[in-house]
Parts: sequence; structure tokens; C-alpha cells
Amino acid sequence: MRHLLTVLIATLVTAGCGVALCATMGWSIKAAPVLIAGSVALLASGLALVPMLLTRGADQAARAQAGLVGTLVHMLGCLGGAAVLLVVVKTMPGAAYWLLAFYWTTLAALVVGLAREVRAAPVAGAAQKP
Repeated sequence: MRHLLTVLIATLVTAGCGVALCATMGWSIKAAPVLIAGSVALLASGLALVPMLLTRGADQAARAQAGLVGTLVHMLGCLGGAAVLLVVVKTMPGAAYWLLAFYWTTLAALVVGLAREVRAAPVAGAAQKP
């Protein structure tokens, strides 16, 4: 699906900009927190697209509700990933900050894609053209 490609590009751009910012500031960069946080955000984004896939062919109202459920799934997935990172993986405290950056960028890419899907859906009760 093209929305996953958009989310992947947003994740890669965020990682690149974050690494460039850390290098500019002279901060130590470890690859593991970046990769783990990026993977959590990508997994949550992939799961967030499932409700929209399940409502394929439905009207605009159902697709809008699926979009809202998708953003909720994305938020809870990233929140669960952050909890695991903070509790289980105590050796990488920077991963939570990376996950926050990935959350916002993948959320923006996800919302743009979901909004396009809702706009493309047929309106319920609209008169059929002969």
C-alpha cells in the first residue's frame, strides 16, 4: 500500500535529520535505539492501517471511523512500545526520545493517507447519477 511507503519515507527522513542534529551537537549516536524506535513506529503504523483495509468499499462515515480507530491503534502501539523500551530495555534511555520523534512524523504521514482514503470513499445516501 502506498501509505506504508509514505510512512517509511517519513521514518527515514526523521532518522536522518535526527542523526544529523545529534552529530552537529556533538552527541553520541547509537544505532540500536534509533532502529528499535523506528521499528516500533513502523509496526504501529502498519497496524493502524488494518481498520482502513477492513472497511474497503464502505461509505465515507465508516471509513472516517476506521481512520479514527487507526490513529488510536497507532497511538496505543507507540505507547506500548515506549513502555517496553523504558521498563525492559533500561540500557537505552534515548530510545524513548527517538520514539517520540518517530511517533509524530509517522502520525502526520498516517493521517494524510487516511484522510485521502476517507475523501475518496462514496458519500452515504448520495443520489446515484443515471
